[in-house]
Amino acid sequence: MRNKIWLILVVCIISGNLHSQSGKITFNRKVNWLNIIKKLPYLSQEEKDRTMLVWGKDTNKGQDYILTYVDSMSIYLEKESDENFGYNWSDDPDIILRNHSAKSTKDIRFLLGKKYLIEDDMPRYKWKILNELKDVAGYVCMKAETRDTVNNIVVEAWFTDKIPFRGGPEGFSGLPGMILALDMNIDDVNIVATKVELSETPIVLPIPKKMKGKATTYQDYNEKKMKHIKLSVEGKRNPYWDVPY
Repeated sequence: MRNKIWLILVVCIISGNLHSQSGKITFNRKVNWLNIIKKLPYLSQEEKDRTMLVWGKDTNKGQDYILTYVDSMSIYLEKESDENFGYNWSDDPDIILRNHSAKSTKDIRFLLGKKYLIEDDMPRYKWKILNELKDVAGYVCMKAETRDTVNNIVVEAWFTDKIPFRGGPEGFSGLPGMILALDMNIDDVNIVATKVELSETPIVLPIPKKMKGKATTYQDYNEKKMKHIKLSVEGKRNPYWDVPY
């Protein structure tokens, strides 16, 4: 039944039968490795000093991602690039494909060298909306907070009701408007919209022809990730060298 719903919606989008607002938003994702390392209390001073030598003068400009949405559908992909500042982060690109009307996922996620296809209910987040405002990509945004229970961190989001779509980067959703910025665990990872392109006509979602992987659920995927984090912490290693933050 779920596959039929996906098929009907995708066909409608491609055929141009839907006429709601759609758009494409470019996000820049930066990982602050120094911040992450400094917050791991079990690492030796020698390892922290070594990290400072490697990342102390970090000029990484981040990696761009694109969120494309139309009506109740959205897809979040890493932007293709010939050069990525000397580092190749693109070996295992996640694909986050969401049906917000059916509240379902069809995501490709990589974990510890394995590729998973997750067709499941969309993850739900308990948001607390706060009385703070700031400008992101030309939009006045309101602040909200939630807790990532897998990584055990606080996530701050900035959303705008001027873009009436309850989605955002990295699969985060559920706020009354589009999420244009995320701050994970106080500047460990920052994801910020740099370009917003709105359209009054439907946009064809850039869904890859091959969406294949080992079938699993988010519960199983998250349990595997949490197990790896736990074992890494017990072994006094940084777990985020091997799994996405």
